[in-house]
Amino acid sequence: MRSLDNLDVLLAEAEIFSPDSKAMLVQEKSLARYLEKEYRSYLKNPITLDSTGISTDSGPIMEQTDDLMNTHYDESLELFMGFLDSRYRAYTMAYYGEAGEDDISLEEAQLQKFKLISQRARIKGNENILNIGCGFGSLETYLLEEYPGIHITGITPSKVQIDYLKKQMQDRSNPLSSGFTLIEDVFDETIIEKIGHEKFDLVISVGVFEQLLNMKAMLALIARLLKPAGRTFHHFITSQVTTPHVRLDKKTVIGKYFPGGRIWPHDEFSRHTEHLDLEKAWFVSGKNYLRTLNEWHHRYWNSVPVLYQKGFNIDSIKHWNDYFLLCKAMFSPLDGTFYGNSHYLFTMKR
Repeated sequence: MRSLDNLDVLLAEAEIFSPDSKAMLVQEKSLARYLEKEYRSYLKNPITLDSTGISTDSGPIMEQTDDLMNTHYDESLELFMGFLDSRYRAYTMAYYGEAGEDDISLEEAQLQKFKLISQRARIKGNENILNIGCGFGSLETYLLEEYPGIHITGITPSKVQIDYLKKQMQDRSNPLSSGFTLIEDVFDETIIEKIGHEKFDLVISVGVFEQLLNMKAMLALIARLLKPAGRTFHHFITSQVTTPHVRLDKKTVIGKYFPGGRIWPHDEFSRHTEHLDLEKAWFVSGKNYLRTLNEWHHRYWNSVPVLYQKGFNIDSIKHWNDYFLLCKAMFSPLDGTFYGNSHYLFTMKR
């Protein structure tokens, strides 16, 4: 195991600073000011999604899944356990209230998020649910504790998440040991062959559709999976208006962390009603994600010595420290009104 004797020196030499350091706060504020100018220009001179050359009606449902897993989601389990909440291990926005200002812990805010999602998705407790992109089983853990009569199927292609979930499923004291089915795969058209159609009361996703490309095909596929009275609910990052950087390519400040990612304008998903009816859409203040990221950043920083001892090199430590910095700067301008999360509830065609 590596010695920690010279870690502080190595971090300083690489200009890696704590989230509360003067240097990091100056960087964060400077970047946020730059982004605020960009956001104001997008609001003042709006563009259409068509003008970016990106369509939500054609192409694969999602793309670059393998690259995303290799780059991000299949990082070491120790990394994620070092900064996520201790109860649900939720790698999505926590909810600190409508204004993002509730004085509660990350654990309490993640619980509030799941309560809000359950309310908006109209979960009653006796449903058969499919969760697209189940992560570390955070939503599953909440639902199985709250609604003992529920059954939930989670799907993920992440090897790290799959290994973690299998261990939890073998622990009889864990909620995931009963009422949970794991599918180790990507979500695409072949899902019908694996699990059949008209099977679920609810198809849900939380923090996955940033990777969505073909919205029309996705909702068509979901409609085939739903029972006649079924519904589908989705939670993902959106912007208030279209930006030139819808696609998170290498030219964007955050693109290298999420290959194939997109930040869609809030209204875009709502217009895809060819196969399902939109019942309601909500915009959730970005202040909630800002607070979540700030808490993750502090927890990550506190875990750096352990990560270093377990093999994280200085470049990797800097990579993730910069990631939290960039994400916080993204959500902080304009009081969280430009970037946030959107919720969408669709029902089967009447």
